[in-house]
Amino acid sequence: MRFEGRIPRDDVNVSRNSMLGEAATLVAGIAIVVLALAVLVYGAVELVVRFLPADVEARWFRGIAAEAPGTGDPRLAPTQALLDRLAARWDGNPYVFRVGVMPAEAPNALALPGGGILVTTGLLDRVRSENELAFVLGHELGHFRHRDHLRGFGRRAALGLIFAALAAGGASVSFPATVSAFTERSFDRDQEREADTFGLGLVAAEYGHVAGAEGFFQGLPDAHASVAANVSSWVATHPVSAERIEAISVEASARGWPTVGALTPLPPDWAPPPRE
Repeated sequence: MRFEGRIPRDDVNVSRNSMLGEAATLVAGIAIVVLALAVLVYGAVELVVRFLPADVEARWFRGIAAEAPGTGDPRLAPTQALLDRLAARWDGNPYVFRVGVMPAEAPNALALPGGGILVTTGLLDRVRSENELAFVLGHELGHFRHRDHLRGFGRRAALGLIFAALAAGGASVSFPATVSAFTERSFDRDQEREADTFGLGLVAAEYGHVAGAEGFFQGLPDAHASVAANVSSWVATHPVSAERIEAISVEASARGWPTVGALTPLPPDWAPPPRE
């Protein structure tokens, strides 16, 4: 047998597949890996949330609730008092809640692990009755009732570690992050609706009616936007105001909660700016 040396071909190290095809395969592979990891993460978080006692949660995250800012806002004390009254309406409430006021123009509220609730100055500026504020606070209590705050915290923390590992391996973080964000939106929308229902029940128990519960949402810019006119409602984390207003009315009717009643005014020194 005689050996004959050959010169290697020029394209020996060049893939025969198209670059576009290989890029698509890589992106699809990353998406599959991220989705698989997200499923595992969500499953692990659900197990922890289901079996983690509230007192253990309070011990683990006590520092977060304790550091909720006060900012010296005079509306902090009446807001805390209202929160305490609503929490007392929750049978079997295992938490001790602490409210904090965060300087921010955007109206918002946030449930923190351990029993902390943050409300923005923009939210306090917009409410026009105690009933409006009660529904917002009751909604946040609904997140605690269903442990949504822990689910969100656990998912973001775990997925953050996954993205960091992917980034360290040279993969692009933006695409996996986008995939996981849309994966979680369906959970968030359902949780928001359930929290609305729970909060509405607390308002009914406190005042004997749910009048004014929808007032906060009616004051927002998109309060009367239809779903067809507001396409973003399909992908928004929170349902748009028009949807929530309708859902409040439907839920109150289904449960027999009166929708007409006297509204409780805010303290005289609340003095928010007039609504435009």
